Amino acid sequence: MRSSTGLHHVTAIAGPAQENLDFYAGVLGMRLVKRSVNQDDPGTYHLFYADAEGRPGTDLTFFPWSHMAPFREGHGLSTEVSLAVPDGSLSYWMDRLSQYGVTTAPVETRFGERVLPARDPHGLRLALVEARSAAARPFTPWEHSPVPADHQIRGLESARLSERDLAPSTAFLTDVLGFTHLGAENGWDRYGLNGGGSGAYVEVQQTQGGARGAWGVGSIHHLAWRVDDDEHQLALRTRVEAAGRRP
Repeated sequence: MRSSTGLHHVTAIAGPAQENLDFYAGVLGMRLVKRSVNQDDPGTYHLFYADAEGRPGTDLTFFPWSHMAPFREGHGLSTEVSLAVPDGSLSYWMDRLSQYGVTTAPVETRFGERVLPARDPHGLRLALVEARSAAARPFTPWEHSPVPADHQIRGLESARLSERDLAPSTAFLTDVLGFTHLGAENGWDRYGLNGGGSGAYVEVQQTQGGARGAWGVGSIHHLAWRVDDDEHQLALRTRVEAAGRRP
C-alpha cells in the first residue's frame, strides 16, 4: 500500500486579511506565494504562505472570513498546526514573538522535541517545533523575509486533532492514509509516515464527553495530503471510498 507522503497544506479560518498578512509574512517571515479565491466562495481571498518556492509541505493557507464568530472548542476539530524550525531556534523565536506581543505558552517537550506553543492574532493554535529532520528537508529560504534564513520556518511538522472516539481516526490514518501508530504521551496518540519529511505526523486526543466543536475564526478548516502523481492520488481516492468516506 502506498501511503500519503505527508501534509500538502493546512487551511485555517482567519479574521481580517491584512492582520493575517502582517502576522504570517511580517512576524513569522513566511512568503505570501499566492493570493487566490475560495472556490466555494469567490468573494473571499485564499492566502497561501510557504517557503520561497511554495513547496508542497510548507504551505499554510487561510480563508479570511472575518464575519464569522470565533470557533467553538470541542471534539471533531483539528485543533493545532505545528511548524518546523531548525534545532536551536526556539530562543530566537521566543524573543521575536515576545517583541511583537504574540501570546505564547512555556516551552514544553513533546515526543522528544522542544515545542513553543503560540496563538496567532485570530486565535489559531500554532506550535513551533525544533524538528530533528528540519535541516535535511527540501527548503528554499525567502530572501526578503524579516527572519534570518537559519531560523526560518522549514514547513509543516504535524497537526493535532480532538476526537470523541479514537478508533475511527486510528483506522482512517493507518488503513487508508498509511500512517503507523508511534506511541502515546500525555493523552495524545502520535501517528507518523515513513521518511519523516514535512507534515509527516498527526497527533490525536480522545476527548471524553463535552460538546462537538464548531468552525469559526481561529479554527483549522481542513488538512490536505500529498501524493506523488495522478496514479497515487487515484489509489488513495479508491481507499477513501472503500472506507465509506466521501473524497
